[in-house]
Amino acid sequence: MSKLGNDEFLQQRQQLIISAAKNCFSRSGFYGASMADISRESGLGAGQIYRYFSSKELIVSETIKSIAVSWRVFLQNNLPLQSSTESIINAESDFWQGWSYQDRCLLLEMYSEASRNASVRETLAHEEELLVDELNTQFQQRMPASSPQQRSHRIQFLLMLVDGVACRAFGDKNVDHQELTRINGILSRHLFC
Repeated sequence: MSKLGNDEFLQQRQQLIISAAKNCFSRSGFYGASMADISRESGLGAGQIYRYFSSKELIVSETIKSIAVSWRVFLQNNLPLQSSTESIINAESDFWQGWSYQDRCLLLEMYSEASRNASVRETLAHEEELLVDELNTQFQQRMPASSPQQRSHRIQFLLMLVDGVACRAFGDKNVDHQELTRINGILSRHLFC
């Protein structure tokens, strides 16, 4: 097998393991899922998995990086398309269709891990920095009269909003939609004008 073919195979196997790990972690958490669970989910033996990842901690770390990048890309592609907060605050809206229930579970698990792990916090901070830079560029084009500080405040508020909605989607399903509509009108006037 050529070096290129070997590298592709290595990447495919690592992605298979990370995908299996995501399934396990979304069900049981990073520390509730075992290597046996990941092995069973991936269809690979534990020895095969250890050829690609030297430890479960490395699988957790690489999975977190994958989740963080996916979250950044999701927000980078979807937030600039919004002209109001209406679809952002509705967890069942089209805005959220690209972020599955499994992804929401993983996001919660990742944020929880960040509260106790400096390496995870660094990974999240790096991805957020990339996201904020991209959103700032896009918002500057969309709102040329806004100051850098105004754009920064809008971006930070939107990020708090999406993080909150992503996490709250597991909670109360009896939300007063009329009140959400009223609040959305207020928010949209201040964020998107």
